[in-house]
Amino acid sequence: MEILEMQLRKTLGAAALVTAATMASMAGCSGRDDDTDPLPDAGCLGTCSPDSGTGDAGTGDAGTGDAGTGDAGIQTVTIREARLLGDRPQIILEGVVVTTVVYVSSKDTGVSADFWVADPNNAQDGIFVQKYRTDPPTTYVPAKGDIVTIQGYVQNNSRFRDREGYRKVLKNNFDFRGASEATPMVITKTGTMTAPNDIAVSIDNGFGNADGGVGRPNLEHLGARVHIQGPLTLTDANPMAMKRLATPDDGEDTMHFGFEVSGGVLVNNLTTFGTTTDGGTPRCDYRVMVNDGGSVTFPDGIRGVWDTFTHAPCMDGGTSTFSCFNDAGVIPGTTNTWTTVLYPEGCDDLQGVVTEPETFRPAAPGAQTE
Repeated sequence: MEILEMQLRKTLGAAALVTAATMASMAGCSGRDDDTDPLPDAGCLGTCSPDSGTGDAGTGDAGTGDAGTGDAGIQTVTIREARLLGDRPQIILEGVVVTTVVYVSSKDTGVSADFWVADPNNAQDGIFVQKYRTDPPTTYVPAKGDIVTIQGYVQNNSRFRDREGYRKVLKNNFDFRGASEATPMVITKTGTMTAPNDIAVSIDNGFGNADGGVGRPNLEHLGARVHIQGPLTLTDANPMAMKRLATPDDGEDTMHFGFEVSGGVLVNNLTTFGTTTDGGTPRCDYRVMVNDGGSVTFPDGIRGVWDTFTHAPCMDGGTSTFSCFNDAGVIPGTTNTWTTVLYPEGCDDLQGVVTEPETFRPAAPGAQTE
């Protein structure tokens, strides 16, 4: 049951458990049947070719010997080098810094966490990390500014993982086909520092224009925290690219996983919609504010991590995409399988000014009003 829980995180951080018999019939959820699914160009830097960043783990195509077979040993690499490796080699990242923590779940048996790290000497080089609660030290809780050394496996997340599918990630090897027992990822905290400044980017230079989810802009910034400079406006509270799908689709589901701002930039609202999980405090749910007739601007722009996004819908018509039989990830309304979006850490990254409609409704914490 402990291994199963790793695969079934709910959207708001609670783990959804299913029986082993059910899981056996849900191969798509585990990722074990998705080991060789390519990430066409998500891991590459600069100009990307169709196979950039994937190589052929085990053949040496990535220029690192027999990556993934163990013949070359465990490689100590930079984040930039890790992103260019073929899928699955075991690597060591030394002295990287935690920049954003998006998920933490503490249990008696350990801490699970999703977070991003970056090269402190080049903040544009970042990568997503997924710690399972049995990965040592089991009590480690990542915090922004932690300097860590991580020994784990660089890989492409299963296409059946909602939101995170196809993404370059560092974690243990549980998802590998034929892995009867996971080899843990090991994290060693060596110090703390002030996290690098967010990288200033601008829609004036075309940054972030996903063209409704058809494009995959700015792959050279994957895993990095950016500051998309303002002023910006929330232009679409319900972009098709962020719509929740289900099969069969009755056409009545209005849930969207984010919104669009000036310049065609898509923003995931996982950490800003609804209420907090520690008491139900309203958050800066700008989608709701706009759908209620208001408008939202961001005078100083918006901040967050720039990384991949996909939607892996429930095949049975369900809506809890972290506890169902998922289909492969897609971008709704397009033929694209994934695109690139902004992931704010919370409302502090989205300092919006809300203009209320004629009927005033108090804005959520973190928002200013006019």
